[in-house]
Amino acid sequence: MNNWIWIGKFIIVIAAALVLGEVLGSLELFRSTTLGTQKVTAGSLVRFIAHGGALVLLWLLGQQLTRQIRALNGGLARLADPVLALITLVVTASAYVVLIKFSAAFLGDGLRTFLDWMFILGILAAAVWLVWTLFQNSEAVMEAIGKSGKAKAG
Repeated sequence: MNNWIWIGKFIIVIAAALVLGEVLGSLELFRSTTLGTQKVTAGSLVRFIAHGGALVLLWLLGQQLTRQIRALNGGLARLADPVLALITLVVTASAYVVLIKFSAAFLGDGLRTFLDWMFILGILAAAVWLVWTLFQNSEAVMEAIGKSGKAKAG
């Protein structure tokens, strides 16, 4: 893919999934239908599926973006790793929020603590990865920032 139009397609589909999840989840039928417990409704399940799907699409967007940046070759290709690390950090942190909002009613204290710590470790690992890739590719990052500043001034 030589053009970047595919990014718009991903963004439209991600936005549609989020909006559709909220609209369907707020319908009376979905709000009043429970799933074994009063705390979990069909609406919360729809939101969970929509938000989870949006995160999967965001991750796929990051993968495709990384491939396209690498195909640029030269110094800009070195931005691929920091971009992927940043998207991984965003998706990991967001996945925790999506999962906990839906599953909190099902989790006991022990399992909730375990899940919290797994995400803490995952988020920290993604953050360390991002910092490391920024360090390893700092010249390319500074070059991209410089080009961005020149483009705005010109």
